[in-house]
Amino acid sequence: MPKVVDRERRRGDLARAAARVVARIGLEGVTLQAVAAEAGCSAGSIAHYFRTKDDLLVHALRATNESLIQPLREEPEGGESGEGLRGLARKSLPLDAASERDWRVRLAFWTRASAPPEEVQVARQHLTEWRALWEDAIRAAQTRGDARSDVDAREASSGIVSIIIGTAMNLLVRPRATNGNPANAVESYVRSLQAAP
Repeated sequence: MPKVVDRERRRGDLARAAARVVARIGLEGVTLQAVAAEAGCSAGSIAHYFRTKDDLLVHALRATNESLIQPLREEPEGGESGEGLRGLARKSLPLDAASERDWRVRLAFWTRASAPPEEVQVARQHLTEWRALWEDAIRAAQTRGDARSDVDAREASSGIVSIIIGTAMNLLVRPRATNGNPANAVESYVRSLQAAP
């Protein structure tokens, strides 16, 4: 009896393998052979799931973007930790090996000068959704009385996203020992949005 393969799960596995390769060696060095070696399969088997290398790379970008957006979808109010917006912001930073790898992948795509149109579209959609989810989280905090009512949630969401991206880049290019507390800039901005106790 032939082995049954969950096609979408396998595509996800291959996309995550491609993301790990991008994080390790950069976009320019990615080959189907390198992804196949990372995934433990043959390069030819990747063709059963992705039309081209660019198609595979777009899925790798989507997979890493999802890890950034998911906490905002699942815990739009900051979860049960009581940390609210600060907790959500901290979850967005590259503070562990997995999130650092994902940030390396995102930045490799976002800074590529001659990206294929589909990659550009995926990046734009991701940033638009990320900002919208932050806007929703800020509005929810305002409704609860945790954030100042005079704050423009749309502008504040752009501010948070910009500071997170800048802090993430700083963390990736400077040794952690020289950064002090890497979440300080993000937390300072979020504190400026908080309602007075």
